[in-house]
Amino acid sequence: MRMWKNFLVVAVAGLIGAIGSFSTTHAGTNTPQEQANMKLIADFYAALEQDYQHGNKKVRSIAEQYLSPNYIQHMEAARAYGPGREGYIRMFEQMPAAPPPSGGVTPPPLKVLALMAQGDLVVRINSRPGRGSDQDPIYIFNLFRVQDGKLAEHWDGYSRPMGDQGSTGAVGASASGK
Repeated sequence: MRMWKNFLVVAVAGLIGAIGSFSTTHAGTNTPQEQANMKLIADFYAALEQDYQHGNKKVRSIAEQYLSPNYIQHMEAARAYGPGREGYIRMFEQMPAAPPPSGGVTPPPLKVLALMAQGDLVVRINSRPGRGSDQDPIYIFNLFRVQDGKLAEHWDGYSRPMGDQGSTGAVGASASGK
């Protein structure tokens, strides 16, 4: 199992390297379709983040707007909710609402480190602070295939920084897929 997890982390890193020249900082090198695909992903995450802050009340309408009816979810943690778009909706509907702001301050959204596209594939890489006594950031990789203006397929993984002695190279994602 560990070998599979390490393979996926290496595969995602290879993919990122292969399409790294197509980052949003070089948007002028992307085709208009690739730019539209990156905007679709950015808008999707913005809608999810806003809804999460309000208790995941609009997840069905967000999913219907952004996800293809034949959506394929490869996230291992999502398998318990069933396949496709309906499984994705069930996963979010069962997710607890965002915790109330600590001291009246809402925690910042995930930090987007990169958004890259090549053809119908879009990669979003973000980080979030570690939890508990571990304050090292967690890096989250999301890969989408876009078809006909909708998200058709999704893969993800996360990893600790390379220098983390405790890292297992574990693959998975947050329940929100972010």
